[in-house]
Amino acid sequence: MQTIEKKVECFIKQNNLVHSDDKILLAVSGGADSVALLCILHKLFGANLHIAHINHQLRGSASLNDEYYVKLLAEKYNLPVTIELVDVTGYAKSKKLSIETAARELRLSALVKIANAKRCTAIATAHHQNDNIETVIQRILRGTGYKGLAGIRPKSIINGLTFFRPLLCLSRTEIERYLQTQNILWQTDHTNTDCRFTRNRIRHKLLPFLQKETPDIINIINNLSEKCQTLTDKIEKQTSIVQEECFIHTDLQQIVIDINKFQCQPNPVQVELIQRAITMLKSGLREYSFDHYIKILNFVKTAQAGKKFTIPGKIRIIKGYDKFFIGSSKLNANIFETAMLNVPGKTVFGNYLIETEILENASLKNVKNKDKTVEFFDFEQIHLPLIAKNRETGDKFKPFGQNKFKKIGKFLTSEKIDITQRDKIFVVCDANKILWLAPIRRSNEAKIEANTQKVLKIAILDS
Repeated sequence: MQTIEKKVECFIKQNNLVHSDDKILLAVSGGADSVALLCILHKLFGANLHIAHINHQLRGSASLNDEYYVKLLAEKYNLPVTIELVDVTGYAKSKKLSIETAARELRLSALVKIANAKRCTAIATAHHQNDNIETVIQRILRGTGYKGLAGIRPKSIINGLTFFRPLLCLSRTEIERYLQTQNILWQTDHTNTDCRFTRNRIRHKLLPFLQKETPDIINIINNLSEKCQTLTDKIEKQTSIVQEECFIHTDLQQIVIDINKFQCQPNPVQVELIQRAITMLKSGLREYSFDHYIKILNFVKTAQAGKKFTIPGKIRIIKGYDKFFIGSSKLNANIFETAMLNVPGKTVFGNYLIETEILENASLKNVKNKDKTVEFFDFEQIHLPLIAKNRETGDKFKPFGQNKFKKIGKFLTSEKIDITQRDKIFVVCDANKILWLAPIRRSNEAKIEANTQKVLKIAILDS
């Protein structure tokens, strides 16, 4: 019969979880799962380990007992240990999070911090088959898709570090039986029996009922999870192939996606692209159910250009004509103020530097150009001061070549200017009139004629 250590070793090799030269940080709480993790990996990897214990300070003396026990284990196995205290209650209150979520975020942050400080290249956690089943069931109850059914991955990369879960091949029963045969004790966290928490209700009420009805439920769900992981891997691979051509622009504020290329992809790839865009904006995916993604896909497919759609995490999606934009809820906010331009001279305005020059006796030939960031005007028809400012609702101007006023909003719609680009557009005006809807179209005012003597040149430069 295969030993527990051999079973874990085979699982590590089959899934290429970690390399022999990796320095491993072990997340050890003192509970049965993490104590078994320590015992097994110590036999497999020897001294190339470092123990990390995160004290959440939630259970008073019980938390101190856990910390003390982990220190004893470190002495027993002659391994270095780092203890990190985190204020879960304070963090949860300041961030308006549940205690569970706050503890998870602080624990992850602390493990990454310790790993970097101790130059560990991989972090081992003690998730096992029952944890995976509870996670899958919890996601089903929230409303999930194939990716959620994939459950807990054996390996993932977080903040550049490898997180691996070598006990996913074991059940909780196997782990506890293993510790008993090794005569190894463990700490018991009594909050794990508190059925006010959803996961505990699944563990102590729903799962026992399912096991009574279907004794092999653990293997059934784990097999489903493995199949969904395989499917997820294939979809992620295909998404990586098309992502570059679908994502026109990416930065920390917004992701711009080509609608036509996006809609050519199968729905699972579209969902994966949306998830990657949200993740790029530093927003987690835990708030999203599969229903959210269906609504997003329908919005992109059917909404009119200019429509906006807000989703969890303060993320806004804006539909353009041939592209759509995913960004923070502040996306499309005005970024400019009002500035009186130096004539001649340079003036900083928003993200730009605007330069004006007065050209004497300039011929019509010299002032013709195809650069949208430069325009020329008859200086003697301009009434100073010259001002750059945000366009305002109701603003009108005479587009070049036309003698009738047109509302700027309607003009931009007729020119099919994407809504996210509109607030990057500003106006340059003199004391009486709009001269330039920059950098889209100059007005019909102050045109250069054959008798023009002085020419005002306005150029928009990067700041």
